[in-house]
Amino acid sequence: MARPRKNRDDLRVHCCNVRLTKSEKQYAEREATKISCSVANWLRKSAFSKEEIQVSTMPREYYKQLIGLSNNINQIAKSVNQKKYTKISADIEEVKELLLKIYNLFQK
Repeated sequence: MARPRKNRDDLRVHCCNVRLTKSEKQYAEREATKISCSVANWLRKSAFSKEEIQVSTMPREYYKQLIGLSNNINQIAKSVNQKKYTKISADIEEVKELLLKIYNLFQK
C-alpha cells in the first residue's frame, strides 16, 4: 500500500543554503545528536520552534538504563495493584534495589 500524498503546502520544495564555520557545524551536529535528529531537523526546530529545545545532560547510556528501571518499577506496581503477588516483601526489596540504582545514577 502506497504512502498517502502530502498536502501541497506541507511539501518542502524550497532550499536555503547556509554556510557555517567548522565550530558552528560541530556544534549543530553535537546538538542534533543529543536529541537524535538530523542537523537539518535540528536547525528547523531551533529556528522555527517557539519553545526552547530541552536537552538532557545525562549520558545516553544512563538515560537508557533509567528508562529500563522505570519500566521495571511500573510493571511491578501494575502487578501489585492487580493483586497478582502474594509475596509483597520480596517485591518491595526489588523496588528498593531499583530505586538505589536510580539514585546512584544521578550521583555520577
